[in-house]
Amino acid sequence: MILSIFIFILVFLLILFCTYRKRLHLFEIFFIWMTVWLITHSVSSILIVNFEMLSLSENQGDFWTHFFQRLLLYPLIIIIFFDVYLRIKNRIGKIVLLIFNICVISSFEFLFIFLGVLKNKKFTITDSLTEWTFTISLAFILWQWYRKKRLMRY
Repeated sequence: MILSIFIFILVFLLILFCTYRKRLHLFEIFFIWMTVWLITHSVSSILIVNFEMLSLSENQGDFWTHFFQRLLLYPLIIIIFFDVYLRIKNRIGKIVLLIFNICVISSFEFLFIFLGVLKNKKFTITDSLTEWTFTISLAFILWQWYRKKRLMRY
């Protein structure tokens, strides 16, 4: 049940993402997607396996929900926020947007804990905010570096 609702929401977000005009280049989208996926996969593995802060549910549908959330949902949300970041001219607005991005993804993580996809052992809101601050900051820095290098060629 959770997997079907999740796939419906994911398809809706993908359609929305594909239909509006983006300021990001296609290569930037792929770069951000792979960077975020690699970071979240590594951090997720550390938190789940090594630190045992979270555990996966025994249900196979919950496993696939967790897999698709890490592979598709989180990178998609971050890419959408980075695209909106390019549209904002005000520096304060850009900082507020990045902080809002961290809060949105942390709330999604706790939503999946509430729905039973993940089991909370000793995971706190501070851990979640730290995890996503690290992930989004590193992805943002690498994206800015890639954007600078890519734009130098043209």
